[in-house]
Amino acid sequence: MRRLVVASAILANLLTASLSLAAAPPTSATEPADSERATAALQYLWAAQQPDGSIDKSLGETADFVIGTAAAGYDPATLKTCTGTATALGYLASASDVAAGDAAKTGKTALAVVAAGGNPASFAGRDLLARLAALYHSDTGAYGDGSTFGQAFAVLAVEAAGGSAPDAAVAELKALQDADGSWSYGAAPVAAGQGDTNSTAIALMALDAAADHSADAAALAYLHSQQLADGGFPYQNPSSYGPVSSDPDSDALVVEALVAAGQDPEGSIWRQGATVLAQLRSAEGADGGFAYPGKPEDAFTTSQVPAAFMRLPYAGAAHWIAGRSLPAIECAGSSPSAGAAASSPGQSGPALPWPLLYGVVALLGLIVVLGGTWVVKARSRRR
Repeated sequence: MRRLVVASAILANLLTASLSLAAAPPTSATEPADSERATAALQYLWAAQQPDGSIDKSLGETADFVIGTAAAGYDPATLKTCTGTATALGYLASASDVAAGDAAKTGKTALAVVAAGGNPASFAGRDLLARLAALYHSDTGAYGDGSTFGQAFAVLAVEAAGGSAPDAAVAELKALQDADGSWSYGAAPVAAGQGDTNSTAIALMALDAAADHSADAAALAYLHSQQLADGGFPYQNPSSYGPVSSDPDSDALVVEALVAAGQDPEGSIWRQGATVLAQLRSAEGADGGFAYPGKPEDAFTTSQVPAAFMRLPYAGAAHWIAGRSLPAIECAGSSPSAGAAASSPGQSGPALPWPLLYGVVALLGLIVVLGGTWVVKARSRRR
């Protein structure tokens, strides 16, 4: 695993006395570009990569990591662990075998393979499209269990791979739409008010990828009804799961769905005091991570955000530079919230943050003036 260096033990001791003398750090006249925000989120995820190449040992999160990396212009093949052996794509290959009977996970893996420039019909000796075909029920048009996510991700995968989803499969997905324009997670429509923004966004992206826009108007009207005063989107509004608040997960999926439907997420009709992208920007932590409201930052919440910042819906075309890697970060043996350890071969850490650098300079100047001699014993930290 990798993580950013915050400070060494030496600097932590030195700066206790020197920070009050440090000059203010330089500030940028403009906010970071969304591409920079996407890169920071990807670095947070890279720091969380497990020894097996995964994010949280989750196929879905790892697939989103790959897709977001490609969307931001980086080569997904460079997403290696600290040991330099396991990769995100390698994890998806093995995890896809376990998920061979799951249409949603198989479809999402195929989307990641396409984003990485690969062929899902020939991915590390696996034919993901054949697996999807085996899960297709021609009599009903359903993929797998016929749930919204399974149906949508299967349609998205077929379209992204250059094929055409069966008409019956597209019709089955449309038939799952609720009376209020929403979709829910399950395999049957539900009563108005019981759908959710996440399922609706995924279904809308799938139908638009299949060039069927007949459900757009109702779905967009539903999403508009869910938008909050801060510009963001909750899972449901109102919700039986607790207080309603926007969350980065839902914000990201809705941004992607709006783009897929030809909408401008920052246009006036999608502004409620602020836009969903403004809300998403405000939610990013200093280390690039995102948190579900009331919870600590986590990889699950962060994993879907980079592609949204890059305005790339599922099945959208990603353009990246071969061999281009994310900015280097440090290796560690713990989660992104823990301290740093030695960097991996070929990985250089970031420069010292400006406040720390100024503090050191100020302290050295004080030492020269006073003629004092400081002896500091360095201590390594093991994680």
